[in-house]
Amino acid sequence: MTSRAMRTGGGYNKDAVTASRYAPAKGKAYWERLEPVVTEAVTVAARRLEREERSLYPPAAALALWAWQTRGISAEAKKIFRRHLVEEFVHTGMPDFSRSSRATYRSALLAIADAVTPAHEKTLPIPRSEPTSPYTAHEVASLRSWALRQGRPGRRRDAMTLLALGLGAGLATRELLSVRGSDLEWRDGLLHITVWEGRARAVPVVPQWTAPLLERGHDHERDSWVFRPGRQGVRGAQVTDFLHRGQQTDLDVRPARMRTTWLLTHLVGGTAPRELLAIAGLKNLAALDRITRFTPGTSSAAG
Repeated sequence: MTSRAMRTGGGYNKDAVTASRYAPAKGKAYWERLEPVVTEAVTVAARRLEREERSLYPPAAALALWAWQTRGISAEAKKIFRRHLVEEFVHTGMPDFSRSSRATYRSALLAIADAVTPAHEKTLPIPRSEPTSPYTAHEVASLRSWALRQGRPGRRRDAMTLLALGLGAGLATRELLSVRGSDLEWRDGLLHITVWEGRARAVPVVPQWTAPLLERGHDHERDSWVFRPGRQGVRGAQVTDFLHRGQQTDLDVRPARMRTTWLLTHLVGGTAPRELLAIAGLKNLAALDRITRFTPGTSSAAG
């Protein structure tokens, strides 16, 4: 057995690699879900590139975890291992890597992407991707319980804040990481979050999720980050880092699913589509049409 260094957004980790099986030290709770995807990509790439599988597992696993956890890409090899996602991962998902390490990962991942998604397949129309499924009411209750079971008071507050920003305001990963205390404001009896990252807008917080944000607003300087105050800057992997450093859980804790759940909450609650587009930072109704399949009464509605 050999040891290799792999990064999934935080410090270097020791990953166990054998000739037949790879097991990352971090992200163990998600590996059962992602292992078949990574193995499929690595097997195809190793055969076509005539390379050892063990050399391809660390970068492939790192990209898969980032794409699924941070970008909300469905766990499918041909959706994750694409050149544009590789480039985005290398430039935004590996901020603490050295230049040479990023170059090494980029080279390997581009080769895997080209093997998994050959050029002749890339010219075909890309089918409409399936929307990320929302959480059921039972799953939301489980997420609350998970947050309240975190070991230290600071982690409990951060976990509840993460849920409030995702389930209460539907913020994407970089948006929720960019919220400061000064971005919270009461308007017309509702707590609003001003979003500056990307799609600038004011988002009203679902009332049952205001308490964690108000607590965080009272406890810290107005200019501090609301989620994980004290960190330096904004990096997409900071949510993943937070989840990995806590107690291992089988729960699927993802901002992408929180956002879908928030959108469904508004659709079921009767928020006008045009108003929902504005507060969600979306451009057209087609984005909402994909969520309506989950409304109660439809065959694929969640819980």
